Amino acid sequence: MTERLVIRRIAEVAAGVASQAGVPGADVAGLIVSFLAANPEHVSRFMAEGGELFIDGTIRAEHGALSFGAMNGKMVTPAESRALKGMPDQ
Repeated sequence: MTERLVIRRIAEVAAGVASQAGVPGADVAGLIVSFLAANPEHVSRFMAEGGELFIDGTIRAEHGALSFGAMNGKMVTPAESRALKGMPDQ
């Protein structure tokens, strides 16, 4: 598995998920990168299953490494989101 294949797969999955969800593909790609940065053990699974990781709840903003815009417009870190949801810290 090369870096180019991983980047290409991120773009493919992001475009598909974004199209179905009606959101920008760059936002979805950022979420994927954030998740994989925090959970590199899932790279092989992501390469094989792609968007399925969204469906089963594996890829979620609170499981990532980067801050994100919450529904209320505020910037939130994954740790803050987990705390607000009563989830254990990673």
